[in-house]
Amino acid sequence: MKEKHIEDAAKAFGTQLRNLRLEVDLSQEELAFRTGVSPNHIGYIERAERNPKLDLINKIAFALRVQPATLFTTIEVPSDLDEHGERPTGQ
Repeated sequence: MKEKHIEDAAKAFGTQLRNLRLEVDLSQEELAFRTGVSPNHIGYIERAERNPKLDLINKIAFALRVQPATLFTTIEVPSDLDEHGERPTGQ
């Protein structure tokens, strides 16, 4: 089972993707065509049901005409993580 902060990051990424896609008036179908994946795959990412690989993140960003980092700007890093990016035992 994924830790909550990892799930939250995937949800934030998906929401940011959807918002950016809508800002440039692209359908899931058109973004899928431009990136070489199925429209379902774009939907899975937007709903945080799948995590894209780096090459797809780049293709998505380029199709949206944004820097890849823009897709990550709404992800919040929890302040209670240890040096391994995990929550201490008992939290």
